[in-house]
Formats: sequence, C-alpha cells, structure tokens
Amino acid sequence: MKLLGKAQDKAFWQEVREKECFSSILRKLKKEYGKLLDEGPLQCHTYREYKMFWTTGERKVYEKSYNVFRNRLDMATVLALVYPEEDAYLDDLMDTVYAICDEYSWCWPAHQGALEINDNCHIDLLASMTAAQLAEVYTVLEDRLEPLIKNRIKAEIDRRVIEPYLATDNYGWWERGDTNWTAVCVGDISRAIMLMRPELMDDALIKRTLESIESYLTGFDDSGVCFEGMGYWRYGVGHFVNYSDMIYKFTDGKINFFEREKVKNIASFYQKMFLSGDVGISFSDGGGAMRYPVFLLHYLKNKYPSDVLVYDKAYAHWDCMTLRSYIWYDDGIFNNPAPDTVGFDFFSADAQWMIKRTANYGFAAKGGSNGEPHNHNDVGSFIFAKEGEHVFTDMGGGLYSRQYFDESTRYTFIECSSKGHSIPIVDGVCQSYGKEFKAKDAKYENGVFSVDIAGAYECEGLKSIVREFKMTETDVTVTDTFDYTGNGKIVDRIATRNEPKAVSEGLVVAGKGSVSFDPTVCDLEINSQQDSRDNTIWFIDFTLKEGVKKITYLLK
Repeated sequence: MKLLGKAQDKAFWQEVREKECFSSILRKLKKEYGKLLDEGPLQCHTYREYKMFWTTGERKVYEKSYNVFRNRLDMATVLALVYPEEDAYLDDLMDTVYAICDEYSWCWPAHQGALEINDNCHIDLLASMTAAQLAEVYTVLEDRLEPLIKNRIKAEIDRRVIEPYLATDNYGWWERGDTNWTAVCVGDISRAIMLMRPELMDDALIKRTLESIESYLTGFDDSGVCFEGMGYWRYGVGHFVNYSDMIYKFTDGKINFFEREKVKNIASFYQKMFLSGDVGISFSDGGGAMRYPVFLLHYLKNKYPSDVLVYDKAYAHWDCMTLRSYIWYDDGIFNNPAPDTVGFDFFSADAQWMIKRTANYGFAAKGGSNGEPHNHNDVGSFIFAKEGEHVFTDMGGGLYSRQYFDESTRYTFIECSSKGHSIPIVDGVCQSYGKEFKAKDAKYENGVFSVDIAGAYECEGLKSIVREFKMTETDVTVTDTFDYTGNGKIVDRIATRNEPKAVSEGLVVAGKGSVSFDPTVCDLEINSQQDSRDNTIWFIDFTLKEGVKKITYLLK
C-alpha cells in the first residue's frame, strides 16, 4: 500500500527531473539548499539558546536553529529523490537525521514545560511533525538508507512520540481541542503510525484519532470560517488534509472526510480571505500578506473543482522543500487560474463575519467574542483594502514570545489590545478579554452589516454600540450609534500602517485610500505607536463632541 502515493515511485521523481514545469522550483531548491550548506556543518542546539524562553521570553533564536535542521532534512530528501546518483545529498540527509535523533527534545521550549524537568519525550506540534517527517523519509528512501539510520528513525519515533501517545487514552488537551494543535499533533502522530507501525493502527486507535479530528473541525463554523487567522488555516488545514488523504488510503476509502459539506466550505474559505491583490484578512494572529500553498490548494481544487478557486502564480507560495509540492502539483490548474477580481459577499451569522470584495476594494468586519483562538480584543474590528494594500488595517499577530502568550501580559501588546484596532474607546475603556465579552444581533440585510459590540466592554452607562457598515461597489460607510449615559469621552478609532494626512476639513488620506467625516460632530486627532516589531501603527481618532452619540464616516 503506497500511502505516500507518487512519492514512493522512482519513475515519478525522474519525471520531476525532466519536466519543464518543475525546473524553476528545482532551481529554487538548489539555491536554498546551497545557502544552508554555506552556513557550514550542522551545529548542535545550545542550552543557552534553549533556556532563553524561560529567562527572557525570547523564542526565535532557538526556533530558527531548530528549523534549520528540518529544512535541511526536507531539502536533502527531495534532492536525493530527484538526483539519486549524487551521493552527497543522501549523505547530508543521513547526517541531518542523525543530528535530529540526537536532539534533547523534539519540542520547542515554548511548549516543553518546566525547565527543571527532564522530559525529552514530550509531545507538541513540532515533535509530532518531526515524527511524521522522519517517517516519510524512511518510507521514500528506505532501500537507500544505511541500517543504523533506519534503526534510529524507528527507535526515536517510537520512544519520543508513538509510545508516549499510546501510553494513555488521552495524552493532553489537544486530543479534544478545536485548534490547529489537534490537526497537527493527532494528524502527524497518526501518519507516523500508519507509515512506521501500521499494525498498531487498529479500529480502536483509528476511532481515537477520528474523535480528535472531529473535535478539530468544531473549531470552524459551518460556513468554514477559521477564527485563528489565515496562517493557521494554512497550517491546521494542511495537516488535516495530509491526515485525511492518508487515512482514506489506509482504510481503502472507508473514511472520507472530503464527502462532507463542512469540509468543502473549509476548503473554499481560504480564497475568501484575499481582499485585494495579495493582501488578506489579518484578524487574530494572522498576517497581512497572503500566499496560498500550492500543494494544498491544488489538492483541494481536485477534490472540489467547482468550489475551490486557485488564483494566479503571483499569489502562490511554492514550498520547494516538501514532497507534496511535487506529488500534488497540477500544472493544468496553474494554466487556468481563477481571476482574482471575482466579486462576492460572504456573511456568516454564527461567526459574525462579513467579507465583501468588489472591483474597487476588499472589506472584512467581525463581531464574535474576545475569547477566540489566538484571540485579540477586536469585536467590531474591520479591514479596508485597496489596490493591493491594507488602507485601514488589522495588525494581525505580534512578535511571539513567552509574554505574548501569557494572558496576564498578552493584552499589553498593541496588536492584541483593542487600542490597536479600528474600534471605539469609551471613557478611556477598552474591550475586555474573555468569551463573555461578545457582540450580539449581527445581521446582513440590503448591503448593510450591523452588529452591537457594547457587550465587549466593561463600561458603566454603556448600553449599546451599534456598528453599521453600508457597502456599495465603490465604498463603505461606517455608522456608530452609542447608547451611553455616562459623561466620558467617546473616541472612534481607525488603525492604519500609512501615515494619515488631513488634506482638508473632513477628509483624511492614508496611503491609497481616504476617510471623510463630518467635522461638526467630532474632533480629529492623529497619533502613532510602535508595535512589537518596532513598526509604526497610526491611529485616526474621532472624539465625539459633547452630546453627540452618533458618527458616520466614509471609507474610499
């Protein structure tokens, strides 16, 4: 049974070597691999790097060193398959396997637990991924790997991942989670077992993994909305698809997630996050610039040809390192890309999300709660994009650190605080964290998305804030109506990465867009702050004049 499909066929890799459509990615692969080789031999991770997470909260130094090993493993694997006559690729691959098997832990320090405890068999996202990665290396290159390397792969996957996972009926919270953790951990552990220890994958274990994946799918609403951010759609859905493809083959087609309507909606949600050019929806810990993973979108397009759109190569990220970038690639899709100018309206009452794309702009707004995965206090936030630029923005994720994921400090980061979003501040009060702080009465009628966001605030005298977004083909009108009996100032804030300039009374220009307003109802103030990466974020603040409880402004 070839669970990795064409990746296990030597003839396929000869085709990759010869076909013109793969020539550019192979050049990229050799270039990136050469850069890694230029850095010299693999250096073992140091304890000084490892403990930074606990001493300073910094995590990127160790994670960068860790990722070098995995990237080198992936690259050497593909190169050894495409160019089997060049022994240097296989030799470097085995050196890299040997080094990974020597690592203290396959976990990142941020997920490891207390520094004082010696626990080098702890399972997190990265340990699960490493197990699956090594299992795939073993499967596609078994006949060429030397005996010691094969034995180390088997022994370390067993010791570090499979045995700890099977030692309990419920390893940890992620077995019944609804975030990317569940898809990655359970999906990759399952794939490692199916590839390396298929005799263990009996009906009971299959049932256990299926229950976890079912739990993961509850993290999306029925229309496919991913609350974690678009980067986590790529990550979680990518590993879900890897698992779903393999469990389908392993069970001879008895388990088929792709028959489900909800999975189809999840698969087709990514295309909706493109707002204008290559910028997209950056809610939660997302990012502004979008690139779609070629292997994943090509696979899903072949599953749902009428529903999944694959845009031009200009918006593609072709990961030259992964096996699936080659085995799931479909040149016919690239030769017939979907137009990225397709307009649409998307509204989810459950998620309280509104997305609209026209020939002139892309827009997204949300209600929801302040207790979502990778949460930001952002109930009522919006994004207005135009000509390939976030004009009025949601900053997305901040710089990851221990403090960033500590609830006691997370909302001091401007990216996570409601101060950093395009939402009101009432009497100096920002939104609070927790699922109980949420919007209500979200609806979309006659081109208007409206939602009451007052429930996200702990502010005396605040009864409602009804936000209305009236969307036409050329612009968006925002109207905020406040039912507030207090005496504090009401500030309506708009966030932008572009330095705003007041060009005339009632008109502010920011980058390629503008906001016009009635200066008789508010005072204008422009200020700025540095984010966690030391980039400037600008704020357009409208302070309502005394007695004014309603403001309207036009985004264009």
